[in-house]
Amino acid sequence: MMQFTTKAVALAALAVTAFAPAPSMADEESAGHYGMVVFLRGSEFFNWSYAGFQDAAATVGATTELQGPADWDASAEARAVDQLVAKGVDGIAVTAGDAETLVSSINAAMAAGVPTLTFDSDSPNSNRLLFVGTNNYNAGCAAGRAVAEMHGDNARVGVSLIPGLDSINARLAGFTECMQEMAPGAQIVAEVNDEGDLQRAETVNTAMLQANPEINVIFCSHGNPATGALAATRNVGRFDGPNKVDVMAWSIDVPILQGIEFDEYTATVAQNPYMMGVMSFFMLYSAANPTQFDSLSNPGFGHVPTADVDTGVAILRKGDPAIQAFLSPPQI
Repeated sequence: MMQFTTKAVALAALAVTAFAPAPSMADEESAGHYGMVVFLRGSEFFNWSYAGFQDAAATVGATTELQGPADWDASAEARAVDQLVAKGVDGIAVTAGDAETLVSSINAAMAAGVPTLTFDSDSPNSNRLLFVGTNNYNAGCAAGRAVAEMHGDNARVGVSLIPGLDSINARLAGFTECMQEMAPGAQIVAEVNDEGDLQRAETVNTAMLQANPEINVIFCSHGNPATGALAATRNVGRFDGPNKVDVMAWSIDVPILQGIEFDEYTATVAQNPYMMGVMSFFMLYSAANPTQFDSLSNPGFGHVPTADVDTGVAILRKGDPAIQAFLSPPQI
């Protein structure tokens, strides 16, 4: 099972420099200036992403800046992309707070010759170079295998989700198929709509556990419901002891990681936002520095993969060394 460690991230960062042209001995300014745009500036997750972006840029002597609203606002994100283009940056990495809202600005940036990609949250109908982030099916698959390892054919799972989102649908498909490949008797018993709200997550997960006492695992298919799901296990007297309901979170937030170390949460699906930043920078740097051979997929730009870049996940349990690294998020 893949583990995230500081050493592993550093080695991976060195490895991906193969995608980028070697820097010249010219002054730092010649390496370029690159922007990252996020839809929730100040969040731990995006602080990790920008730290990776900065660290990768430092290896070639490039400079960076972080833009985006402090509150979720896709229109403000789009304006930030426009402003970076007007400033003349050499590349932009943007996480789409809303896929369609970002299309016009991404397309305008590409048309202006500014290589632009999406990370973490995609805008697939835009002309972005590629998407760098988590393959949601693969991530769900890793979670499903972990549940199968823990409970085998006895796994009875309740799922907390937001219905209708492509990302969550892909996670649930991967979870179900991979769990049942390893444990054919394992079952998903019920699904509840938490609407992305902590209080509602507690309410609907409590009701789910009351109606389905055979459930022994709650799978949180996105980052918001874990705290509510854990509270639900307390509400029905199944927080610990022989009838404990395992809660699998989807988060690297410090309170969740601390909860794992305190035996509250059983595990969490940890995306790798630092690597999203690292890979985003090197893809942009390569696109901004064409080689002697033309890019067939993106004429006028340097070479980048035609397929999305999957930055992977790890299933973190108590004692995993990666938890200690994530407990000290970068301050941006």
